[in-house]
Amino acid sequence: MTAHLHHDTLAPEHREWTDNDLRVVEQFSQLVNAQLDLLAQGPERQRLVGLVTRALDAARASLLATPPSILLQLPVSKLKVSDVIGQGWVELSQASLYRAVESQRFYCVTPKGRSIGKEFPAWQFVQPVPELIAPVLAVLAGQPSSDIHAFWISSADELNELSPAEMLAGKSFETRADIHPSQQALLDLPASERLRKVLAAAKWQHRGMADIVG
Repeated sequence: MTAHLHHDTLAPEHREWTDNDLRVVEQFSQLVNAQLDLLAQGPERQRLVGLVTRALDAARASLLATPPSILLQLPVSKLKVSDVIGQGWVELSQASLYRAVESQRFYCVTPKGRSIGKEFPAWQFVQPVPELIAPVLAVLAGQPSSDIHAFWISSADELNELSPAEMLAGKSFETRADIHPSQQALLDLPASERLRKVLAAAKWQHRGMADIVG
């Protein structure tokens, strides 16, 4: 009885692991098994093998677990504050998350048809967005939350039909079926350049809203 890490147990969302990564994991498993054969003898062997097997399974699950903030595409879902915290999107308390909204580090919206309760668009928690979003939210400050959210998720002509959210993140939304090479080229720009373009779009919208109010 040996403790093996089976490649076919990898979840689909973790298929991005390379063959070399998997070989390293398997070699480690085989090394542990070899040492176990030398050390575990007699009536205690079965119990020790079981312990090591469970430990290897737990280690594999930990290694392959992708934090929600590290995704290849942007989610379109909105989360309750308890879900943001409970699912590990941020390492903040609920009170700290609301304070982060007040200081324009994140934003939230009020669900349609309701006057109370807040939801957090999940895309803003995907790296590298938390490191870039604050100066843009500062430009948009004072606008209704629905307008702020619409700005982020709406395609923009000046961004080659990408949304500001996609441009800032350097990743497309999960609902976008295809990316044109010219759009991908924009998503591949350095973060500072992407931020500059999104800031320009935000300032343009802010001026437009000011003209309407004025």
